[in-house]
Amino acid sequence: MIQSIQIKNFKSIVDLSLDLGTFNVLIGENGCGKSNILEAVAFGAASSADKLDYEFLGSRGIRITNPEFMFSAFTNGRKKKSIAINFTTKEKHYNFDLVNDSNNLKKWTNRNKEIGLKNIERLVKTIFLKDDETNKEKALVELNKGKDDLLKISEIMKQYKNEFDLKEFIANIYPIIHEKTFSNPDISNYVIYSPEQSSLRIFEETTQIYPLGIKGEGLFQYLKELVISKGNKKTLNDIKQNLILLDWYESFDIPENLMQNEFSLKIKDKYLNKNLQYFDQRSTNEGFLYLLFYSTLFISKTTPTFFAIDNIDASLNPKLCMQLTKNLAALAKKNKKQVIITTQNPAILDGLNLGDDGQRLFVIRRNEEGHTKANRIEFKPNRKMKLSEVWTNGFIGGLPENF
Repeated sequence: MIQSIQIKNFKSIVDLSLDLGTFNVLIGENGCGKSNILEAVAFGAASSADKLDYEFLGSRGIRITNPEFMFSAFTNGRKKKSIAINFTTKEKHYNFDLVNDSNNLKKWTNRNKEIGLKNIERLVKTIFLKDDETNKEKALVELNKGKDDLLKISEIMKQYKNEFDLKEFIANIYPIIHEKTFSNPDISNYVIYSPEQSSLRIFEETTQIYPLGIKGEGLFQYLKELVISKGNKKTLNDIKQNLILLDWYESFDIPENLMQNEFSLKIKDKYLNKNLQYFDQRSTNEGFLYLLFYSTLFISKTTPTFFAIDNIDASLNPKLCMQLTKNLAALAKKNKKQVIITTQNPAILDGLNLGDDGQRLFVIRRNEEGHTKANRIEFKPNRKMKLSEVWTNGFIGGLPENF
């Protein structure tokens, strides 16, 4: 699990840190930087995955813009040329220092990785290719290795006798070095989801990211796969069970005998006559589609373990929002998912249990200089008001102050 994230020099963020739980909610006025936080995390995820090209950034939910607009504007005239995204897990730190590629301004590189690989190359040359005992001992100290370790490594290095062979060696070990030092699978697979009704209704649409795209693409294709695969029956049943938040909902099924490229649902309304046919996803209300998407996202073992949802409250009734928050927080804990969500709906907050340290609420704001900042709202056992009332009454900030 990601314990904390530090972001520097990204859009409206100069220097911001978040200590994360399992289920994290960001609130704040429009334009305060909530989405910038989600995008900064996605930028770090792209570096972890070693995919910093524009195509990858867009498919992960980052709003593509010219490189100069990715950097923070708050630099007092001394524009910094790098963006720092740092992650801390229980095991280690992952630090990404992102700069524009000098040959292609629309491509980014992780400067920490470049420096790290150069240091590795320098140390290997010093130890194995140069006849300088003093520098060799210094290199071993830097690697925190003794002469016994050197003998073991020497067996591996026997076949690499010159500069040309060394380049081959570096090329061969690079994937291992990257995976161990600069990459974490939970971070790499992070996605910002912003489902849209139009994408959820188009059951033919596939996605660049398996199994679910950032706008909801691929949902019905994936549900069909769950039906076909006998080992996923429990996953499908859990998804169906989570939909009982809708009082009219009875069940859904995948029609039999669909062609390979056909994707559809049969949805049953319990208030309709038993003799009436099921209706499909083109006829159902949008609340069902969003709830189906979120249930699938949180329950499936194939979806990312770490992700974000921007504006989770879209098209949902306030009371449904409250119960949805409770359900999703429980599902995140049960299925080992870690999520950051943004919302403008106070009802979402009433589903939070701040007494559970895994559930955290952050108020995002702009300070007097315009920098995006985050304040965590702590649990107070003597708090009598609902969190929605605490927010709307202005006691924790996160509301416009100019009217």
